Amino acid sequence: MFKMTLAYQAQLLARITQADYLDRIRSTGVAPAQAYVLGELWLEEPLSQVELARRLEIGKATIGQTLQRLEKAGIVERRRVAADRRLAMVHLTEKGQTLREPLRIGALEQDELLLRQLGPERIAMLTDLLEQSNRLLSGSLSDASDAADTPE
Repeated sequence: MFKMTLAYQAQLLARITQADYLDRIRSTGVAPAQAYVLGELWLEEPLSQVELARRLEIGKATIGQTLQRLEKAGIVERRRVAADRRLAMVHLTEKGQTLREPLRIGALEQDELLLRQLGPERIAMLTDLLEQSNRLLSGSLSDASDAADTPE
């Protein structure tokens, strides 16, 4: 019964799609979560750690750990802003730029497989339903935390 819930199926989908994507990009040495960070930087660079966390909807500590790993691998670098030394901006290195194509191809291959099997209409519907569910549940989580903070 529990396996038929949306929550179970959504987390299973997330695990399976990430594992499949990891298999497709394994030769790059980049994990899927790291690829998502790089994807944001390929769209707009440089970005602050806070902005990356906001765009990817993840915690500041999580993005910090991911950036630390990417920095250690020589894929990104954080540079302090001269006007405000407290602020560091994340930049892609040359190595980070070279990873764009293999990571993009891995994502496209996965998308093409799903499109062939499910069709564009069903993929669009599934994506829309997941986005709506995420928005609804994000709102209910915010409401629940707001209610917990409100004194009775």
